[in-house]
Amino acid sequence: MFTVQPFEAKELGNASFVVADPDTKQAVVIDPVRDVDQYLTHAEKLGLKVTRALDTHTHNDFVSGVRELQALAGTATDPLHPDEQVSLGSVTIRAMYTPGHTPDHRSYVLVENGTPKALFSGGAVMVGGTARTDLFGPHMAAHLGLESLRTLQVRLRGLPDEVAVYPTHGSGSFCGISGGAGHETTLGQERMTNPYFTTTEVIQFLARILDQHRYPDYYADMGAINTAGAPLLGRHPAPPRKLKADEVATLKDKGAAVIDIRRGRDYDRGHIPGSYSVSLLPDEAFSAWVGWLIARARPIVLVGGSDQLQRDAQTQLHRIGFDNIAGALDGGMEAWEASGRPLSEFETATIEDMGRWILSGEEITVVDARDDHEWGSGHVPGAVHMYVPDVPHHAGDLPKDAPVAVHCGVGYRAGIAASLLEQAGLTKIIHVNAPYEDWVTRLHLAETIPH
Repeated sequence: MFTVQPFEAKELGNASFVVADPDTKQAVVIDPVRDVDQYLTHAEKLGLKVTRALDTHTHNDFVSGVRELQALAGTATDPLHPDEQVSLGSVTIRAMYTPGHTPDHRSYVLVENGTPKALFSGGAVMVGGTARTDLFGPHMAAHLGLESLRTLQVRLRGLPDEVAVYPTHGSGSFCGISGGAGHETTLGQERMTNPYFTTTEVIQFLARILDQHRYPDYYADMGAINTAGAPLLGRHPAPPRKLKADEVATLKDKGAAVIDIRRGRDYDRGHIPGSYSVSLLPDEAFSAWVGWLIARARPIVLVGGSDQLQRDAQTQLHRIGFDNIAGALDGGMEAWEASGRPLSEFETATIEDMGRWILSGEEITVVDARDDHEWGSGHVPGAVHMYVPDVPHHAGDLPKDAPVAVHCGVGYRAGIAASLLEQAGLTKIIHVNAPYEDWVTRLHLAETIPH
């Protein structure tokens, strides 16, 4: 009996899978990320040999780990063509052409005793969704949307409802909108509940699949990096080099991006002026935001957090091909202050604070850093909409002499936006570090502001 072990990259909203036959001790890794030690360690503990690594498609959101596995474990990495199959002990894995998310997308059907048992669907089927079709430009989006419809309604038709589905893309991935959490479902469940399965009319399907959130800028060259092959990191990359405060200051003056990985409230209390606040939190897209805001070739300095958090940040950045990490500040903010250099501070506020300022008529600019979909579903009266990636381009439009209170959905993106506002020259910045839902459920201020 085969086994499936998922490995999540939560910041990407993705999972990869080690599929094994315990009897023959063979294993295949599907859609591996670049830090492959996790798969090799798992295999070693169970006495498995990783014989092959497979990608479902050319990834735009992370660097594939197939080359690392080939270099470290001698795994076969040549792609399977549609209908081609390989043996994994008592089961076979067959490639299936499932375009839509990408033109070359393939899923992998695991067959046991002639019966399909599992589908490793990449982005063709997500839990409650399917992956976006606009990554190759607007001229391809509708065409690939039609391919996605054919994949769901025609190409997968022959697989029974009982087939287990293991999607790579999931909730939190910028590669698509998932209607549910997790990376395991069944075809029958998706056929009954997934709106992309139940929407069979062409125009309605295209309207749904083309209505996507924006995706990070680093996607633009990720496909080319994966096609050419990213540099090999090895099984255990060296941790970030420890930097003295003087070295950090010199690197910053030369154009390095200083990324503060602490929680937003800690950043607000004191941070290096001009640094980026991108907290390394378990369920937030740390690397995606770095990749959205910072050019790939720009040197990066990490500050804040423990040694382990800095290593975790490095791992996440390596996953998206950001290898130009100059090091990490040794000693944190205390070392920076001890060097005689100043810290900046932001005021931290709640939604209730922001509501009182608005009701009292104070001279304050409210910036909503959520995306277009969130803004369109409702927003604070009088707020200025400025999605996080747009802040560097439009912060100059804000009045410099009035306080700016910036909020988002829960406070995470507002912290990033606040640091970008500081870089743009604003000085009276308030980080509203609280859920927007507080406005909706408790304040209802839109109806109570006097006319």
